[in-house]
Amino acid sequence: MQKYLMYLRKSRADGEHETIEEILARHEKILQEYAEKNIGKAVPEEDIFREIVSGETIKDRPLMNKLLKCIQNEQITGVLVIEPQRLSRGDLHDCGTIIRAFQYTNTLVYTPTKTYDLSEKYDRKFFEMELMRGNDYLEYVKEILMRGRLASVSDGNYIGSIPPFGYSKEKIDKNYVLVENDESNVVRLIFDLFVNQNMGTSKIANHLNSIGIKPRKNNYWSDSTIRDILRNPVYIGKIRWNWRKTVKTYKDGEIVCSRPKSTPDSWIIIDGKHNGLISEEVFNAAQKRFGQNPRVKKEYEIVNPFAGLVKCECGKSMVYKKFNKSSPRIICPNQPRCENRSVLYSEFESEVIIALKKYINDFKIKISNGDNQSESIQNGILESLIKELKTIENGEKVFTRFIIAVDRNFKSADGTRKADLIPVTIWGRKAEVVCKYMTKGSYISLSGRLKTGSYEDKQGNKKYIAEVVAEDFKFVGNRREVKENNEVSGED
Repeated sequence: MQKYLMYLRKSRADGEHETIEEILARHEKILQEYAEKNIGKAVPEEDIFREIVSGETIKDRPLMNKLLKCIQNEQITGVLVIEPQRLSRGDLHDCGTIIRAFQYTNTLVYTPTKTYDLSEKYDRKFFEMELMRGNDYLEYVKEILMRGRLASVSDGNYIGSIPPFGYSKEKIDKNYVLVENDESNVVRLIFDLFVNQNMGTSKIANHLNSIGIKPRKNNYWSDSTIRDILRNPVYIGKIRWNWRKTVKTYKDGEIVCSRPKSTPDSWIIIDGKHNGLISEEVFNAAQKRFGQNPRVKKEYEIVNPFAGLVKCECGKSMVYKKFNKSSPRIICPNQPRCENRSVLYSEFESEVIIALKKYINDFKIKISNGDNQSESIQNGILESLIKELKTIENGEKVFTRFIIAVDRNFKSADGTRKADLIPVTIWGRKAEVVCKYMTKGSYISLSGRLKTGSYEDKQGNKKYIAEVVAEDFKFVGNRREVKENNEVSGED
């Protein structure tokens, strides 16, 4: 029994005076009349695929994916479309997928003007040309639309799909303009708390949550949402364009689209047709506060070395907090919405130290057993240490620390030659030269003095340390050059 499918999709070529439903209904009527006349029966309702989404790729069109699976059924004879471009106006990859699917399932493509049998060479070539023509037209339309959007923005119109918090959209003379709504007082409150009352963005979010004010989409305010509002020039009567630009990347065999926030220097700021909610003076004061460097004490002691490293199950970074009548704790700031509470900082620190000791011990074992990956990690650590350049507090002198590997003069029982890792400290201009030119695999000759010292660990045990304070050095070539010289001299 032969079966026929119908695929309907709106295109940018369709006029804007009709809704999607009206366009699809009109195309369906044309194709049903064609079906009754040419294949002797109409396509039943359950075999009609009405694609409502406007995705440009197959991945973004769920009914197209379903159609391609359905035509694998041998009972499916053909698919009715108003024109070939409705199947694909995507890139070459999508066009190829469509062509191969119809070609190797021997499925015909029926249009009111022509029937395509993609198993036939010339039909396939003509079909390819139609798809490519559609793709070229799509790129042309996108460019025209982009120019139109930019022109509309230049006139002060708002073309975004969702208005900013504090505004609604109102259509005036075929264009959308922002109008103030009931949310506007919340925007003014946010700027007042930030500029006049010197509250941080996190405290503002917590304050709004505590008094029952909710954002438009979520149940709770966040630090990032407050920041976006405070940085948005729309609240002084401006239109911001190119704030989020679509970026396409290739990952795991697929094109992935994202819309990251762009830097302010790439924004296009135009005077809008709407009224601002705050004065330019208040807005500029907010931007000035964002630009101020945080106040840091010169003799600053790191209280929480795990800052930004420990995440709660809810996704928030755990924070260090002191209490008047109890010991410091690591807590989740997402209270009271997060079920996790807190843990004593001392207990958390102890568990981390135990875990690190175990990891280091396992790491050493892997290196001693010849684990190439572990050795590579170790080399990477050493290379990063080489590049570490530190400045003394007065800013007058600099130094750097690195580790050199010195080969022993004898081989071990297994025939390998071990190396001793020796820490080295070097000061001043020589430190800058080392950081600039020494890389992994470099050979260096140095002279200096041996410096020893000791300290007590947290358990009260005395530990001894030794390092070389380099006074002079010179590079003696790379690993390859030394190897070649040794071979010439007959050295092992």
